[in-house]
Amino acid sequence: MYNKLDGFGPQPDILEVFGRALEGGAITAKEKELWNFVLSAYGTGEFSTKQLERDFGNAAYATIRGFVMKFADLGLLNTHRYGNRIKYSIGRVQK
Repeated sequence: MYNKLDGFGPQPDILEVFGRALEGGAITAKEKELWNFVLSAYGTGEFSTKQLERDFGNAAYATIRGFVMKFADLGLLNTHRYGNRIKYSIGRVQK
């Protein structure tokens, strides 16, 4: 799953934050599926909500939108603005 991360792998703190949120019940089963998909499909690359919706294929746009917003708030996803377009990438949580 992590092999598309260009050899860098997710930062340990990202996995710690994800693990704590998962254990605390803050992350749903569908969000866990989406997170694993993002790690394996996009690695360190950027993606849009529409692209994730199309590629994942098993979630409504509202679910995708809620996922990226929540994970951006948790620091697990970075937000990149290009005019009126937004793309996301794996975040770098800072301690």
